[in-house]
Amino acid sequence: MKFLLVMQICSAVIQECSKPMEMYPLHTNFYNCSTAGYLNALGIVRELGIDDVNQAKIMIQFRCKEIVSS
Repeated sequence: MKFLLVMQICSAVIQECSKPMEMYPLHTNFYNCSTAGYLNALGIVRELGIDDVNQAKIMIQFRCKEIVSS
């Protein structure tokens, strides 16, 4: 079983989220996927910068989607 990290950038101001983004590679366990989600979210917020994040009230949502391989 593997896990796919799926992320969205959301704005509390306009109450909308971006289209879900699938982040590869697949992760071998839930722990690694969720850790990657937090680290990627931090990177995105830092890349957007303090002004844009504050103005649009940006939040990052993520989930780890279980992929069942046959």
